Amino acid sequence: MRRPTYSRRDFIRGGLSVATLLAAGCGGSSGDSSPSVNTAVPLALMGGQGSAPYAAFIEKNGSVTTLPGLPPTGLTYRVAINSHRRGLVGGTNGINAYAALVAPDGTLTSVPGLIAPGEIYFVSINKSGSGMVGGGYQSSNIPFAALVSRDGIATPIAGLPASGLIYGVAIEKTGAGIIGGIGPSNSAYAALTSPEGTLTPLAGLPSTGAIYWVSVNNSGEKLIGGQNGSSAYAALVSPDGQLTSVAELPAGTIYSVRINRSGKGIIGGTASTLPYAALIAPDGTATTVPDLPTTPGIIYSATLNEAGTGLIAGYSAAGPYGAFVSPDGDLTSLTGLPGGPGFLDGAALDNSGVAIVGGTSADVPFAALVAPDGTLTFLDGLPSQGQINSISIAA
Repeated sequence: MRRPTYSRRDFIRGGLSVATLLAAGCGGSSGDSSPSVNTAVPLALMGGQGSAPYAAFIEKNGSVTTLPGLPPTGLTYRVAINSHRRGLVGGTNGINAYAALVAPDGTLTSVPGLIAPGEIYFVSINKSGSGMVGGGYQSSNIPFAALVSRDGIATPIAGLPASGLIYGVAIEKTGAGIIGGIGPSNSAYAALTSPEGTLTPLAGLPSTGAIYWVSVNNSGEKLIGGQNGSSAYAALVSPDGQLTSVAELPAGTIYSVRINRSGKGIIGGTASTLPYAALIAPDGTATTVPDLPTTPGIIYSATLNEAGTGLIAGYSAAGPYGAFVSPDGDLTSLTGLPGGPGFLDGAALDNSGVAIVGGTSADVPFAALVAPDGTLTFLDGLPSQGQINSISIAA
């Protein structure tokens, strides 16, 4: 089962340009640990689809620099960037899986030896520039994951299930990591990965379900999320692979998770047909985020910074939806999102409290800088059609 297909939505663009924001004096140090409107635009990488696969740097001056050399067909599912401006993009060229390393100057180095036919659904890169990709070939239900060296050499990970798909990957600074997805007989699947690619499957996962997203912090603590039968599922994973399941989750699905250095987490998805999100304590206790939309919708992306501030993004019946989540669970809605139906998918948050979000409406992609008070500043220079699927801030 893949993530839901997104529908095309109406879009009304609004808000100031980044150039206007910076000219008004809203520039500053991106290293400021406290949220402030005087924060520079964080360096980021975004990806999605225009008339062809799309990826671009979001520069610190707010400009968008499209990366040349992507395939002429297909789409970009996920992107990741580290603090050295080195990135990794993944998706499909229309038939075969596609991934490429991104150099600091925007040059792409295609990664050979991926699954063909197939797709890459998720990518991750660490500070040293080593990466991991995961995906598979849906039509024949074949999972795929690989380590990617700094030189762009893929080493497929052996020992994956005979059937299934890999939806989430995360690599640590050591080169170890975690993968998650679906295994045989529609069972949930996740495994720890060593720097050499050796797998250690996790025990105690749902016998029917899936793991859709995985996250790891600098201490090797992990958070995974997905589905257990008809119920939402999430669990903390210790560095040695012991599970602490998150209790009392609703009927529904978790599509996105994030864990920070303190071991605190956030999850997002659905409760039945409604948007759902919760903050996760280090002991696995979930605190449901209140005051979410009460009309059908989904939280597609949930992220958390080191201060414990969260960001959730998705849609409701009223249109694209996003909000900051305070450490206490209070919401600050994003203001100025496109009017009419639409969705947010890409969402990234830096430690200063500044965010970047992206999505689509009526097949028109949009991305915006978000100040800590929820005010949007739309970015120029995007494709005239398509969508933004993924955003990663350099860290």
